[in-house]
Amino acid sequence: MSILFVCYGNACRSPMAEGLAKLSMGEQVRIESAGLAPILNGATHDAIEVLNKLYDIDISHYAARSVADIQIALFDHIIILDAYVFEALKNRYPSLSDTFTLWDIEDPYGQDISAFRKTAETIKNLIKKHLVPLYSE
Repeated sequence: MSILFVCYGNACRSPMAEGLAKLSMGEQVRIESAGLAPILNGATHDAIEVLNKLYDIDISHYAARSVADIQIALFDHIIILDAYVFEALKNRYPSLSDTFTLWDIEDPYGQDISAFRKTAETIKNLIKKHLVPLYSE
């Protein structure tokens, strides 16, 4: 089984989702992330700090990448964390739209650390509600 998390810049939401999902689901599921248009080389300092302090997850080594550079068709579930990205991917990959799920989560990029905490908590709760039960069957 495999899950791909996709956001716009692959610097905040999707790397956080990848780290939180790996913590919740362990090694039995392949979990990766990417961005529509990566804006940095890796996760932002605030994303790294929040996951490290709140969940003891280290994403400091994370390397951002574009969804165009991976074989998106190989994933069972593609969780898209932004409505704009959802529409863009539906247009770019119409044959894969049945694997897409939208979790429209506010982008904390450029905001203070509390926005990153809120984003991490939202993602953690969605993983617990929707993905953990799906993969524990």
